[in-house]
Amino acid sequence: MLYGKLKEYRAVITFPALTQELAAERVLERFGCPFAAIPTPHKLRQGCSTALCFPLERKDLAEEIIDDGVVMTGIYEVKDEGFLPLVW
Repeated sequence: MLYGKLKEYRAVITFPALTQELAAERVLERFGCPFAAIPTPHKLRQGCSTALCFPLERKDLAEEIIDDGVVMTGIYEVKDEGFLPLVW
């Protein structure tokens, strides 16, 4: 079941560690992108228990996050039926 910001934003990034999640937050803040730190959904859990969700229409910022050296374990599009790997 989708809840809160996941339902609103429709893109989620997972991380291996909290330090990487915090680094991604700084990138999103730099570009003025709204985001929310959420508990990592159980189906995506792979290390860090915090994930970031942000608006799907800003998925191009994934490149900026990667260029900043942030390590992600996954980036997904949130659909009503589940999580699909995000293509940008």
